[in-house]
Amino acid sequence: MNKTFTTLNIVTCALLSAVAVILASVFHHLLSDMSSLFSPMHFPVLLCGILCGQWLGLICGIVTPLVSLLATGRPPFPNPLVPMLLELAAYGFFTGLMRGIFLRNARANRFSSVLALVVAMVLGRAVNAMSAAVFMATSVRSYFAALWVKFGDNFVSTWAAIILQLVLIPALLFALQRGGVLIKYLPDTPVWSRKRRTQDERQEQ
Repeated sequence: MNKTFTTLNIVTCALLSAVAVILASVFHHLLSDMSSLFSPMHFPVLLCGILCGQWLGLICGIVTPLVSLLATGRPPFPNPLVPMLLELAAYGFFTGLMRGIFLRNARANRFSSVLALVVAMVLGRAVNAMSAAVFMATSVRSYFAALWVKFGDNFVSTWAAIILQLVLIPALLFALQRGGVLIKYLPDTPVWSRKRRTQDERQEQ
């Protein structure tokens, strides 16, 4: 059975999108100078991709900044809305895609969430840099110069968010796994199906 567009996943996607908008608004009003450093919208979208798969992760990444724009007027259009929208969409899509790939690998599935996050963080920031460089490029600074400057800045300016996401998201997933909740979100893969059967057999004994 395909677990991508279940009621649970759709509701979770909508809930995480709402949480992202609320977090961004709270940070903007209370900690505006640190909103970029902690990137509050990133966390729920990355989590959505991992829990709900790449397509709902993609939808969450697209919808979240648009809802934020309509509700709060931020982020401004077209810049930084367009780069942020593309970045968040990439986060949601690639975390879900890479998590599914790593879960199918017996050697990598133990660290699937961390590996998926790392890949998505790099690709999402690259997408952001490529789109933001269009707005940054001028007669003085070429597109490719602006691209590399923005790509590097995307890591430097959000280092705290990167650390927190790499620590908190796997910890949350571990807690969900221990509580028997995570299995409801995971795609049907040989690795997880085999582990689940083993756990069930042990419990029966």
